[in-house]
Parts: sequence; structure tokens; C-alpha cells
Amino acid sequence: MDSSNINFRIFLIKGLLLLTFVPLLHLKGQAQVLAFDQLEMRYDQGHYRSVYRKSRRLLDKPDYDFSLIPTYYLALAKLQLAQNEGWLRRHKYAIVEAKRTFERLQRTHEGRAVLKTHEYEVSALKKDLRSWLETLKDQGKKDRFELVEHLITDLFADVPEVTSLPEDEAQPEPSEKIEIEPNKSAASNVRQQLLSRGEELLGVPYKWAGETPEGFDCSGFTRYLMTSELNKSIDRRAVDQYKSANKVKRKNVQPGDFVFFDNGSGISHVGIVYSTNNRSIQMIHASSSVGISIVDIYQSTYWKSRIAGFGTYLD
Repeated sequence: MDSSNINFRIFLIKGLLLLTFVPLLHLKGQAQVLAFDQLEMRYDQGHYRSVYRKSRRLLDKPDYDFSLIPTYYLALAKLQLAQNEGWLRRHKYAIVEAKRTFERLQRTHEGRAVLKTHEYEVSALKKDLRSWLETLKDQGKKDRFELVEHLITDLFADVPEVTSLPEDEAQPEPSEKIEIEPNKSAASNVRQQLLSRGEELLGVPYKWAGETPEGFDCSGFTRYLMTSELNKSIDRRAVDQYKSANKVKRKNVQPGDFVFFDNGSGISHVGIVYSTNNRSIQMIHASSSVGISIVDIYQSTYWKSRIAGFGTYLD
């Protein structure tokens, strides 16, 4: 075989490999990343040790080098855990390390984008650090007080105080525990049919790219219900469902409508409005941690701070 044929075959092989690899990269940037969702949820729930351990493990895996999310959450967890005296004794450089991480994030376009889209968390962290300052002052720990004070003034001086949702989304928090039941009076027969089938699937596990009763991801679940119950075909990805759905204002939301969320890099999650009782909104969705389940989105800091909007495919 002459050299020209060998070179041609090498060229073909490289081309095929490239065609296979590029779509995988695209998917990784667009699809819901289960590991990142779990980091965000665990942080929101205050499981800082778990976030610390998991983010370190992700940083050791080359598959996640495409994102700064693990680096960001490791720094957040360090600053939260450092407020525990025992933990800080075992990790005495944690505050300085976290400060350097935030400085690196602020120096790059991608890092600034991560901080901007997670502004709610950074603002909450800033508030926590200010409370810690008061404790350090009362304890007379001058050196650590000055270190944390510089951290706030040097890194978070321009971080706005995010204390509430936009006016159209903000709802009063119920003072009592909500017992979630479908708001039948607000749902048509078609909507009730959709919700009833969703109820039957409660407990089905989460499965990345899943769209059958053996396992669902978020958009696989919504698509399955629309197709199987209403014979209505919709887009597969959450971001495309958001684009194609008819937009609905918060005050007009009904059971059976879709609710969309943005984790900072675009639409990343979708659920179906299950009830609008108690002046709040409950959704049924494919949770990456517990599978098909029902949650009150306004009683969860994680969900309510990420609401992107509402839409519907129903009349």
C-alpha cells in the first residue's frame, strides 16, 4: 500500500473521530449535568461538608475540566466550613485558598460569568461572612477578623444585596407547613389527566437522558407526559421547551403549565405546575436526587432563586 493511501485512511479516521467527539462536547455544554445539580442542591441545603468532598472529587476527574462550577463550590464550602473552629484548625489555609480562588474567578470571563449567574449564593455568603465578623469581633480574634473583613471588602464589595425575587415572582411564604394537594378547581379535565398520570409516576428514579417509566430526566418527564397522555409532541430539551412554549405570567399560572429554571448557564430544568394552593406553586418534576417528586418551589431557596419563567402547551 503506497503512502498516499495510508495518509488518506488516516485522514478519514481522524475525521470520523472528530465527528463523534464534537457532538459529545456540545451535549456536555447543553445538557443537565447531574453532578453540578447535586452540588447546588447540597449547598442550598447547608450540607457544606458534602459539597466540599464532592467538589474535590469532581476536580480530580478530567471529565469535568470543561467547567469552573466545582472550583466555585469548593471555595464557597471552604468559607462556610471555616466558620467552624474545629474544621478551620484542620484546614488552616482554607480562607486564604478560597480568597485566591475568587480572585482567579474574577480575572477570567468564564469565572465572572459563573459569579454573575450565581449572584444569589454569593450575596447570601457575603451576609454570612458579615455575621461571622461580629462573632470574631466579640471573641477578640483580631487577625482573623481582619482577614475576613478584607475578604468582604476586596472581593464582594460590588456584590448586590439579593434579598428577594422580582416583583412578579415574589410570593408570601406560608407560615405553616403546606400539605400539597392538586388544585382541582383550577384545572381542566385535560390538565387533571396530565397531573394524574404524573402522580402515578411518583418515585420513578432519575436517569440522565431518560424518558421512559424506567427513569426520567427533567425534560424527558415533561415530554413523556405530553406525548403519552395528550398525544402532543414537544421538544426534547428543557431549553427548547422553554422557547416553544407559550409564555405565561406568574399571576396566570395554572396546574399543568410548565415552570422553567436557569442555573446560571441557561435553561437547565423544567417541571410541571402541580398546584397553586396556599398562594404558592408546587411542581411535579424529575429531581436529580430523588426522582419524580413534588416540591413547593417558593419554600426552597434553591428553586425560587432560579425561576426563569412559566409556559404552557395547553389551552
